[in-house]
Amino acid sequence: MMRVAIVGAGSLGSVHARAAASLPGVRVSWVADIDRERAADLAGQVGASASADVGGVLGRDDVDAVVVAVPTDRHREVVELAAESGKHVFCEKPLALTLPGARAMIAACDRAGVRLMAGQVVRFFPEYARIGALLREGAVGRVATVRARRLNVHPGSHRSWYADPARSGGLIVDLMIHDLDTLRWYFGEAERVMAHDLSTRPSAGTLDYAVATIRFRGGEVGHVEASWAHQGFRTSIEVAGDAGLLRHDSQEGISLRTERPGSKGGDYLVPISPAEESPYRAELRHFFDRLADGEPFLTPGEEAAASLALALAVRDSARTGQPIVPESIVLGDGPVVPGAGAGSLAEVTA
Repeated sequence: MMRVAIVGAGSLGSVHARAAASLPGVRVSWVADIDRERAADLAGQVGASASADVGGVLGRDDVDAVVVAVPTDRHREVVELAAESGKHVFCEKPLALTLPGARAMIAACDRAGVRLMAGQVVRFFPEYARIGALLREGAVGRVATVRARRLNVHPGSHRSWYADPARSGGLIVDLMIHDLDTLRWYFGEAERVMAHDLSTRPSAGTLDYAVATIRFRGGEVGHVEASWAHQGFRTSIEVAGDAGLLRHDSQEGISLRTERPGSKGGDYLVPISPAEESPYRAELRHFFDRLADGEPFLTPGEEAAASLALALAVRDSARTGQPIVPESIVLGDGPVVPGAGAGSLAEVTA
């Protein structure tokens, strides 16, 4: 039985606690939050004990792994405490607010001999995983362009720390990073980015919008939009190659469409099922399965650091109005190679 502590009893902590509690061979033993009443409420839902003493919970013998779902500016503190206590760590994205912070977290886990996985959950959405698998099969030939959108209301209305870029990283580091990470997974590293946003406008405290153009080293060009200025949440992605097109739009009843020259209306794939496993449950299942079998994570700390580097480059470009070359992430034996040894797409979609 794998015993897990949930650190952070907010919205994502609640999602992770319920997901972990539903997994066979996993028991949520503790919920820790600086708001003990909130911790106790969530603990009662999953049959766990509650505490406001995060350090005390991390040092307990009845905790084998930790799920970190605190505000981003506290990720490093909690991850390093967990590592020092000998606990394996699942940490929500973005891994950190800075690259030195991300490197320090990875190094702390390496020194302690514990494993670190980041919660880049979009890789576990069946539509996005299926697109990746089809791209690797050459379903649309040589890819030329990709357009991705992630539009939402500003979360600061009920979670005020999001409105403070010093705590959340802002729109690009917190929200756009989902699609930046996914495109790295598909196409590898980026060689240059150019971006614009509204973060310096007077409305930036409650509204923000950003758009980035990314040239990948393989020649693919990505156009990525993110918004905290829309009503409601929606996502879409369109990948165009010389042999066809793949398209997903969360507002359509058909979750994934392929179109090829000469086809009539396209092929429909990945039907939506009410019984579909939650991507949040799927990523935690992956975390605990890989702890059990020793195989690589799909989203290890190094991958999360490389996606953070891309997000920071996009943010720097938006701030300066200049094209930016993302910083390369070199950890361990060499640079990150997206997808290399990081688990199979087939496993995620199974």
